[in-house]
Amino acid sequence: MLYGDLISVVIPVYNRAHAVSRSVGSICAQSYKNLDIIVVDDCSSDDIVGAIKSLNDPRIRLLRHKKNGGASAARNTGISAAEGKLVAFHDSDDVSIFDRLERQMKLLSSLPSEYIGVYSALLSYTIVPEEAYSQSSSHMLPPAHRSPLSGDLFRGTLEGNFVNTPTMLLKKNAVLSAHSFDERLRNNVDWDFTLRLTQQGKLQFISQPLYLAGYATHKTTTHDHISHNSRYSSLSYSYITGKMRRAGFSGPELSNHYISTGSHLMRIGRPKLARRYFHAARTNAQNGFRVWMHIVLSYSPRLHAWARRSR
Repeated sequence: MLYGDLISVVIPVYNRAHAVSRSVGSICAQSYKNLDIIVVDDCSSDDIVGAIKSLNDPRIRLLRHKKNGGASAARNTGISAAEGKLVAFHDSDDVSIFDRLERQMKLLSSLPSEYIGVYSALLSYTIVPEEAYSQSSSHMLPPAHRSPLSGDLFRGTLEGNFVNTPTMLLKKNAVLSAHSFDERLRNNVDWDFTLRLTQQGKLQFISQPLYLAGYATHKTTTHDHISHNSRYSSLSYSYITGKMRRAGFSGPELSNHYISTGSHLMRIGRPKLARRYFHAARTNAQNGFRVWMHIVLSYSPRLHAWARRSR
């Protein structure tokens, strides 16, 4: 792989024609020009075709799903269509800094062959109107306490995901070896993918935020948003921890995820199933007392909820 190689940028879109000029436009405006920009429309009902045409960039390819399949399906479609030796991801409502891909490409080209990609810090900020500006906030991801951030990140990823998929630039063969995004998941999809990706090789971190992600405050969003949905969280944790167990992983990281799965199940009123995960967490658990407290409190969902809020 050499600096100058073609990069395929995969951008899933669903009903965000209004945001395309800003989000996809930030990729069109990159200082690194050798791009294969793949916009995958996941069966939108708005004028995505018109929005893409307005960008007037011949590097953009618009692929359209006949049926809505979710972001994972859209990303998989983009990966399958990618013509570059490298693949980058981007979300349809975010912005990449103008030299993001150039800086990532230069760094990746200089690294030893065991490095499969690079990723950067992400600046996350609240979207508020002028009158609510005093309530705005921002924070950097990964969090400041996370270490290590470069090299072999598999053990760290077992603890939880801290590599944001839209900030990645990856060798395509590593993406294919990690297999596709799991289309059965509605939550924690990025974590599931990164667990497989970090087994393929090393990643290098860029500490400057090359990617900007705005989000609305909880007060302005509905409670059925997937990322805040307790049911989807419960299902995803139980599904992913099952994958880990079948793959032969063990240790305190898995025990902690069993506890998290049980806690999510308690939130949606499944105490009997939650106890199965709490009991499973006893194996290799570093804090046996904590596990037993979860087991005992699971017989009183109200008390378990009170203890959870009191932490």
